[in-house]
Amino acid sequence: MTQEEKHQHWINIISNQQESGLSVPQFCKQHDINYATFHYWLKKLKQTDEEQIVHQVIMNDSSPLDSVVVVYLPNGLKVELPTSLSLAQIQTWLKALQ
Repeated sequence: MTQEEKHQHWINIISNQQESGLSVPQFCKQHDINYATFHYWLKKLKQTDEEQIVHQVIMNDSSPLDSVVVVYLPNGLKVELPTSLSLAQIQTWLKALQ
C-alpha cells in the first residue's frame, strides 16, 4: 500500500468511527483496530490538515532595497520581510514562524 493509499485508508476509518456514534475504544475493539494506531493516524491527519502551504513569491528585482513584503499569517502575526531576501530565505522565515 502506498503512502497515499494509507492516508486515504485512515481518513476513511476515522470518518467511519465519527459517523458510527461509537466511542473510539468501542469502535477499535469492534473493528479489531489497535487503539494506539488509531490515535497515531488521527493526530497525523489533523497535523496534515493544519499545515500551511507556502506559495512561491515573485519579487521585482528592480525594487529598492528598503522595500518590504508584508505577510499576514493565520495566527495573527504580521511579518515584514525585506524584498532583498531570496525565496529560500523567505521560506525559512515562514517555516520558523509557523
